[in-house]
Amino acid sequence: MAPADSESDAQPKAGAPYQVVARRFRPKRFAELVGQDAVVNSLAGALRSGRVPHAFLFAGSRGVGKTTSARILARALNCERGVSPEPCGECPTCASILAGTNPDVVEIDAASHNLVDDVRELCDRVGVVSMGARYKVYILDEVHMLTRNAFNAFLKTLEEPPRNVVFVLATTEPHKVPETVRSRCQVVLFRRIDEHDVVARLRELCGKEGVRVEDAVLEEIALACRGGMRDAESALERLLPLARSTDEPFDVAKWRALTQRIGLDRAVEVAESLAAGDAAAALRFANDAIANGVDEREALGEVLDVLRAALLLRIDGPESALVALSGELRARIAALAAAGDAARLDAMIQAGLLGRERIRRTDDRRLVLELALLRMAEAGRLATLGELVAAIESGVPIVAAAAPSTTAAMAPGERGAGGGASLHARFVAKVRHDKPMLAATAQECEIEGPDERGVVTLRLRSDRRMHVDRLASPEVLGLFRSALASAAGRDVTLEIARTSPADHGGSLPRATAATPPGERVQRVRELFDGDLEAPPDS
Repeated sequence: MAPADSESDAQPKAGAPYQVVARRFRPKRFAELVGQDAVVNSLAGALRSGRVPHAFLFAGSRGVGKTTSARILARALNCERGVSPEPCGECPTCASILAGTNPDVVEIDAASHNLVDDVRELCDRVGVVSMGARYKVYILDEVHMLTRNAFNAFLKTLEEPPRNVVFVLATTEPHKVPETVRSRCQVVLFRRIDEHDVVARLRELCGKEGVRVEDAVLEEIALACRGGMRDAESALERLLPLARSTDEPFDVAKWRALTQRIGLDRAVEVAESLAAGDAAAALRFANDAIANGVDEREALGEVLDVLRAALLLRIDGPESALVALSGELRARIAALAAAGDAARLDAMIQAGLLGRERIRRTDDRRLVLELALLRMAEAGRLATLGELVAAIESGVPIVAAAAPSTTAAMAPGERGAGGGASLHARFVAKVRHDKPMLAATAQECEIEGPDERGVVTLRLRSDRRMHVDRLASPEVLGLFRSALASAAGRDVTLEIARTSPADHGGSLPRATAATPPGERVQRVRELFDGDLEAPPDS
């Protein structure tokens, strides 16, 4: 973290217009940028070596420091003490750039100046000699908003500007910038700021403002801002008047009353109910949220934040640094992660994301919220499309997956007996995904287990040489064992048992043979006075 700003920067001067926190504490040096070490190292290295490109493309989500970095770069290039990664900030040139009054550092909003005529005017200004600065710096914000013709008019100047001109193009959507433009720039990627860094920065700003705010509040802000420091600072701005008016620390209850958010603890409670398949609790939550004026989309977003944290802890471990939360809330989310599985958490998140998108596009927001929560409670308990297809093709009954709590209570043998059909479907779907050529052999296999020792018995119900030879291959057996382990959700030992097709009345029936002809097929049959034949065995 960079050195603190001077005390005079921390508080507005008497009689001066008030500036919000995000502007008053805007970083003035590269070292003050939060969470952008790679960017700082890249720009500082170019400045030290004297090899500064004539055009940069700063790309990243909103509020992560793109425009701020462009302004620091302008001062670093023009500081009267020389080109350096550490501009003095005190010379007249640095002061005028900081104040936004230097005529040689021009900021242009490309969203509102996006036409060909605007770009032509810019290109004409580029050729004019500087007013005293070492470099003329043009900062084009939201450059992806330029029209196609405007981009085309800009290409020649962008490729060969006068030697004392530097362009900094900033965008939140780099994929909308034509490749012809990107190829003429040094692309600098800004990442979303880590939640830990956001909390640390907010804590530092609270100290400069002389207010006490509980860490739980800062953690909720950091989680909600999704890597954008400006959003986090704007959220902090909202609570400052109330925090200054009391001697007590500003707590979570006051923050939620101010912002009409449900809060992380309530979101964790809802996520626990959803994971348990408690649809009634989900509907009660929707009713309470709406009754208290909480925005439906934001309420669903807070639940998704908790499920995301649970998924990260499930995959990366309970001590994962990917989640910034601490204390009791983290322990509850870790317990939620341990009790579930990654596939179910993923399915819940997918259902919630779909609901959030639909809430944005519909008038009946309450209904969409309720349906989204119901689908999240059911997510992962229904057979997937791949499992349904595999089950139909293999001729086995379609069995929905049991709720997590029920499955956890079963003994291994019971899971094998009760969920054999579903296990077979998942096994076939996994083989089809990994090695489609072996799917036919997988369909002809019967599965028993896994038993208490994790042993799965695979019995071939066909005497076709192709299937027999495949099961004799160590490579195929290794792939089948891996597919069974994935389908069973545990490590397994594979044992092969072969029986005669006569023991089972022949090979497994094909779905096409077991399906009666449709109306159109029947009409064709009658028209040509024909009959149906089973397809040849492949």
